[in-house]
Amino acid sequence: MMGFWDRFSAAGLIAAHRGYRAVRAENTLSAFEASLGKCDFIELDVGFSKDGVPVIVHDDTLERTSDAVRREGFYPPYAVVDYTYAALLQLDFSSWFAVQDPFGAIASGSVDRAVLAALPIQHIMTLTEALSFCKQHQVPVNIEIKDMSNTSFDTFAVPKTLAVIEETGMETEVLLSSFNHRYIAQVGLLAPSMERAVLQEHAHPDMLVSYLADMGVRCYHCNVEIVTEALVRELNAAGVIVNVYTVNTPEEKARMFSYGVKSVFTDFLA
Repeated sequence: MMGFWDRFSAAGLIAAHRGYRAVRAENTLSAFEASLGKCDFIELDVGFSKDGVPVIVHDDTLERTSDAVRREGFYPPYAVVDYTYAALLQLDFSSWFAVQDPFGAIASGSVDRAVLAALPIQHIMTLTEALSFCKQHQVPVNIEIKDMSNTSFDTFAVPKTLAVIEETGMETEVLLSSFNHRYIAQVGLLAPSMERAVLQEHAHPDMLVSYLADMGVRCYHCNVEIVTEALVRELNAAGVIVNVYTVNTPEEKARMFSYGVKSVFTDFLA
């Protein structure tokens, strides 16, 4: 059976970080549409609504990427898991982008504010909707399972995510990752043929090659700030695929690929 990496014959791959988030509101249908034809695969994040629906959202809370602060019925700390899917669906997840211009795309003229204004308001997507989109457009996808520790979904995050992947027939098109390494181990038990990756931000685990081997993974996703050429060479020699985030300049992309990195997660696709 084909695996996630089997479709790629070379390195130098581009992953659309939360979609094309430099020009559209992240983790929305609009951002995913904008990334088509400009990336090798899409990266997105999955969390959970109060009633257990896997939804596409990066933050644990709603105030940065929605209008929850200005809506009746939403209160601090605006935690995603405190609201049902029906309630979350009421929120506007895109208008903030034109106001904040987080990557300076509007100010630089690379994005027309009028074009953004003409787009439909973007609402929160379910994982089912996101995977159906990727399947329709034949785009592989990296799903980051958000750390649901200290929530009622800690035990169910992995099985619920796997169930949606199976229901949409995307088993060979998905790479699963998480900062919660327990989840990655759980994926290995429940779906051993599914490609999975350990995510790391501030420092590498001790005895990294052995750690990844013990986890049964062959993919390592780490912050660009902790990457060295020696590390990438060591991991590649051990058969580990290295993917790095978030790499946003042409120079940095070229440097990562010269190290032997397989793919970079980037907000800038053009």
